Amino acid sequence: MKDKLSYKQLYDEIETLNTSVFDSLINGDFEVFQNTIDEFAGSGIMEQEEFATAREAYRYSSMPFTFDGIWISVDSRNPLDRVVMDVAGPSIQEIHKRDVMPVYAYMVGHTKPQNINHKNSRIASSRCNALQHYKDLYKNLYKDPSSTGNLWSIPLVTDVEKHRMVYISRIAELAAARSKCYATYDFTSLPLNGIKVIDNEKLRNLNTSEKIKYLTTTFDNIYDPTKNRNRFNHTDCFSFRGYEKILASNYLQGKGIDRKNWKRYIKGDLPVKAEFYLQLAFYLTIPSSTEIEKFMNLHGYSIKSPMTLFHDVNNKQYYILHRDLCRWIDAGIDYNLINEMCGLQLEQKEIRKKSH
Repeated sequence: MKDKLSYKQLYDEIETLNTSVFDSLINGDFEVFQNTIDEFAGSGIMEQEEFATAREAYRYSSMPFTFDGIWISVDSRNPLDRVVMDVAGPSIQEIHKRDVMPVYAYMVGHTKPQNINHKNSRIASSRCNALQHYKDLYKNLYKDPSSTGNLWSIPLVTDVEKHRMVYISRIAELAAARSKCYATYDFTSLPLNGIKVIDNEKLRNLNTSEKIKYLTTTFDNIYDPTKNRNRFNHTDCFSFRGYEKILASNYLQGKGIDRKNWKRYIKGDLPVKAEFYLQLAFYLTIPSSTEIEKFMNLHGYSIKSPMTLFHDVNNKQYYILHRDLCRWIDAGIDYNLINEMCGLQLEQKEIRKKSH
């Protein structure tokens, strides 16, 4: 590819890639998915000078739609589209243009938070400010706390726990900063005649294809006048809970990683579990496989081995090696989409016991 693409064109290319991957996931066709990745990599788009910046901006600006905390999809063919328009106001595409694209423009250096129209977006400028704070923190993540500034004189560490805690504290601060700009549009089901329209437990346990079919069929049964004599407004059945922030502990729990690992980690107890650090890197939205590898190496792990396994998909019909994962990361596949492919939840909130 010889023509230089604009940042908007690069965004559209990455978005189209994710949409195509999502389609393959819905259809359960992993061969088409693999071909999609191969074609994208072979197109020359990834060799574009601004691709890395566009990929990073795409990841950080993303705001997925969720239903009671359950991740739904990555594109405007989301079955929630009718719900969004009736309950929240504009369509998914309009919300995307209003709240996501200003953040993307900021991330590629085309605008500043103060120039975002606050009347149009209540969240874009605050996310930009939070992302800038996050990026400032990230710059210092790997700075050696024992460094004297002299390349040839690095003193031996006399207190290893104190040395380790410097890095852990930085990462805990990064996670806190990320939680301020890692948000979703979250909708919830309201009881209709005493019964919830959507069975959340059922929805949570369905694979992606089944999930989309279940939502689409349910919405059609409720609102299609040819199928239902009663006419209900979406506001009778659904509500928009607002912008839900995702916490690191809830994110990790959704991946089957006990939140206690996070609580121990920030106190200095390192989990002996490579997936903990990889999913933490996903949560922090570290944008490339090279940078994630650096994060993994900091903790004594790697994702660059050609033989190690990341996950299996489609009832162990296919196995995703870390080498495959790195290709997907570098192409710009959404981390939530990768986890959805593996049957992992976006998050699982902590249920606190009620005090009597």
